[in-house]
Amino acid sequence: MASLSAALVAKVAEVAHDFSNSRAPTDLAALIASLRASEERVFTSEQLDVAEAATASLSAPVEERPSWPTTASRGMFFVFEGLDRSGKSTQSKLLAKHLETVGPVKWMCFPNRETATGMLIDLYLRKKIDLPDEAIHLLFSANRWEASRMIVDELGRGTHVVCDRYAFSGVAYSAAKGLDFEWCRAPDVGLPTPDGVFYLHVTPSEGAKRSAFGDERYENTAMQTRVREEFKRPALKERVAWRDVDGSREVGVIHDEIKATVDAIRLAEQENGHRPIARLWVSE
Repeated sequence: MASLSAALVAKVAEVAHDFSNSRAPTDLAALIASLRASEERVFTSEQLDVAEAATASLSAPVEERPSWPTTASRGMFFVFEGLDRSGKSTQSKLLAKHLETVGPVKWMCFPNRETATGMLIDLYLRKKIDLPDEAIHLLFSANRWEASRMIVDELGRGTHVVCDRYAFSGVAYSAAKGLDFEWCRAPDVGLPTPDGVFYLHVTPSEGAKRSAFGDERYENTAMQTRVREEFKRPALKERVAWRDVDGSREVGVIHDEIKATVDAIRLAEQENGHRPIARLWVSE
């Protein structure tokens, strides 16, 4: 991720502070406009254009959100979810390595901290800036929409995509802060639906024992406990191939279970033909 100088971080913090006091916590267009108008250019015009387009799409009616093209030989899309330090990154990278034996693979994670929205999220998570809960939730969603077309394009080229975190985390973490669950889910409705989601469940106390826990904003036991409850909501898993995985076991044991499940999914797809890429949480 491109790093910002201390002076630029201070400028972003100033813009974020003014935005937070504006009483319009969902108006990301105003936040982007303020960043664009700043005398100190934190982001390029191109970066802000991408962010502006993504944030504008969040309020589009579901019927106007894109449908996703598919091909007969498309790749498969797998997502790993769970609490912080639950082993998602380790297991997602192991699966990516396994899938490399059968074809091209793209590993990715959210937030994507290379874009303007992702850099704002990164500063927020590292406690360098403050933003209203509503605003940061929408920034996370916009960050996913920025990558949605790329994900579908990769799948269309026959590349398997393995992702560490996706919309499910976005909803669970924001709802855990007290925001309305359906409001939290709405911006992500219509994103590409994964072919499989692996939720690695560990207790908050287990995650807290693992290395680097506490480095970022949400890494505290109270928050993780609330997030764990949100992940149990049936509505979060609607129309999703969701699999709960015991994340407290040995790394190799977990990987073997996930690998076997993925191989079975791939075999079924090869025998029955690839399904279209569905729109997340949309009844079609």
